[in-house]
Amino acid sequence: HQLGLKALLNNTALLWQENLGWLGELRISRALIVELQQVLGTAAAAGYKTLYVPALIPFLLVVLLCIPLFRLNGGQVRQMFSETGGRIARPFIALFGALVMVNLMMQGGDNAPVILIGKALAALTGDSWLLFSSFLGALGSFFSGSNTVSNLTFGGIQQSIAQSSGLDVNLTLALQSVGGAMGNMVCLNNIIAVCSILGIGNAEGKIIRRTVLPMLAYGG
Repeated sequence: HQLGLKALLNNTALLWQENLGWLGELRISRALIVELQQVLGTAAAAGYKTLYVPALIPFLLVVLLCIPLFRLNGGQVRQMFSETGGRIARPFIALFGALVMVNLMMQGGDNAPVILIGKALAALTGDSWLLFSSFLGALGSFFSGSNTVSNLTFGGIQQSIAQSSGLDVNLTLALQSVGGAMGNMVCLNNIIAVCSILGIGNAEGKIIRRTVLPMLAYGG
């Protein structure tokens, strides 16, 4: 941060923009931050920090530097990229679909499907909520793949339930955070990503069936 690299890699100064009509407005910054604004004519926006997210830097950069370092010839380089592309093609399609579903479930503010599910579970359990609060956190990270996103999504709901039911707020929020960690055990996004790295095909369902029982035992 003191070297100014963080600010440099997050530079939002506009480099290029293009109106894509009904799809939205595409903007690229000087730090190659790609952002689509006004998606489908709404206020929604999505962006990707090409240089700041750990993908091109350091991983692809290290790969390119290793090519001359290990004296790889053209055939070896083509084989390396070809095998890598073959291994990630199908997982990419599955992961893309999963992420679309996740974002769809989290759209709508207070009326988002994920929020409605959480409220329904709370109404169902009543004063016994502490026995189930960790599973709401797990639900959040199951959909999002992130404990942080789970806490941001359901933290306010957990607090409201605790206050209205006369439960310990700190304990309820702690269980929410624990549940967020639990949910990563069965998060489809994470499982697909790991399978693609290890070259395991069509094993997502089997893995979830094996991890859901330890998650339930941990939450219980």
